[in-house]
Amino acid sequence: MARWKDVKKGKNTPQTKKPAVKVIYAGFWSRFLAFITDVFMIGIPIVLVIMISFGYETVKNQPGFMDGVEDALAKKAHKEQTIQTKHTQETNTTASAKTLEKHEPNPLPFFITLSLWAVVILTFWSRTGQTPGKKMAKIVLVDAVTFKKPSFLQLVMRFVFLIMPIFAFISIALMLLTRKKLTLHDLISRTTVIYKLD
Repeated sequence: MARWKDVKKGKNTPQTKKPAVKVIYAGFWSRFLAFITDVFMIGIPIVLVIMISFGYETVKNQPGFMDGVEDALAKKAHKEQTIQTKHTQETNTTASAKTLEKHEPNPLPFFITLSLWAVVILTFWSRTGQTPGKKMAKIVLVDAVTFKKPSFLQLVMRFVFLIMPIFAFISIALMLLTRKKLTLHDLISRTTVIYKLD
């Protein structure tokens, strides 16, 4: 009889526990695969738009990796040439000046490219938390605490710190060393990338 009274009052009713959300943090290779896929699926169309709008020469003359290679080779060649006449030095100086003029970058294509990247990436993140690369790798961007969709401010902060090359090596090191596989831009924006299980 006492049990029936307790049940009636709600004392002995079994408490249904909410099942804990199973979270598996996305590893380095899944995120790297997603990044490479996004570079091809998002980056190449953007570059094509810029090339059509500004021409191939403008895109080709933008500063990049090959400029660093060319500069390194030029410095090496300059060190190897120890004996030169004054006339040869003047000719090289004039040629270098012409090369610098030719490679003078136009900042407008860079800012348009960056703006297009921002619009496309932020649209994907805010709608589903997945870019095409993340969708292929079956991973999703979520809030680090609630595991739900992050706020737009979090997404903007994440994008700003994601595109800063100075943080790239720190982010890779953190991802490899932390249990939750968090990068620097994840830590700053309080987001994380997990496997989409459903």
